Amino acid sequence: MFNFWRITIFGVVFTVIVLIWAFVIGFSSNQPGGFFNKSHNAIWIGHEWVGEEKSDQEIQKLVNNFKKYEIDTVFVHVGPINKNGSVDPETYKFSLNFVDKAKIFDENIEYQAWLGQIRRKIDLSNNDVRHNISNLCIVLTEIVEFDGIHFDIEPVWDGDRDFIKLLAEVREDMGDEKKISVALAELIPQSILWLTEHVYTFENYNSEVNYLNVAMYADQIVTMVYDLDIDSGWFYRWVVSEQTIRITDLIGDKEVFIAIPAYDKDKELDVEADNVENIENGLRGIVKGLNNYRSSEDSFAGVAIYSYWEVDEEEWGIYENLWLK
Repeated sequence: MFNFWRITIFGVVFTVIVLIWAFVIGFSSNQPGGFFNKSHNAIWIGHEWVGEEKSDQEIQKLVNNFKKYEIDTVFVHVGPINKNGSVDPETYKFSLNFVDKAKIFDENIEYQAWLGQIRRKIDLSNNDVRHNISNLCIVLTEIVEFDGIHFDIEPVWDGDRDFIKLLAEVREDMGDEKKISVALAELIPQSILWLTEHVYTFENYNSEVNYLNVAMYADQIVTMVYDLDIDSGWFYRWVVSEQTIRITDLIGDKEVFIAIPAYDKDKELDVEADNVENIENGLRGIVKGLNNYRSSEDSFAGVAIYSYWEVDEEEWGIYENLWLK
């Protein structure tokens, strides 16, 4: 009888350990980045490409770099959204030429008009503001012929219903032929919010609630896993891997890009943060996350790099070694 109970208890404990390992830690493989790379990666480029006149040679060189590094989704900054929901046409006056020429050099690369702003600077509860933004999206996709709209309005949060209303209106007005892409801050799971509610209060956060709300209207979600002030390499890699696991598992039917930084070394940033939040640690975190069986390869689209003007040759080399091979 004693042996029976001892075996039973051992079996229960073993089962609990296995379940915790499987659903909390997860079993992992050890595949390289190239195994997960679908040649469907993204990058942000500056507004000078559409605000200034560029030669055919300059545009072709840019497109060739995209092809070389297997980037097929490009977020082109067309200017910040003004208070009334418009964008100064001067900031994207050469966009027709840019998109037309870029498509000649490679028709398979998609260019999305990147619309950004600090959230508090635009009143999305105002019907006219949302209407103006939606009209702008139609102009950019129908007349300029961008392949979609990339929203980077920060910060948005779980209770930001006006932002969701904007996405819904843009989707209705623009239709389904053009893509809507949304950049969001890192996911903070509701379980973490529950555990910390009496210890620390988050002012703005994106839990599963906002991610799923955005996914109702967006084709792509781009999670920005940077500017976190993390000064430990292993911890940053762990955060990136957990974001990769949780978000790809959560968003099952939309494209998920995990965005990592390529900070300029001359930028006035904290040195430790610059040495930690970088392409190498970001890619290692993504690969680690994708090797974990809790992640979903189906919803994972690729890596997004912020930003083109920040990447130097050394960083491109790291990207090639860790992600393309």
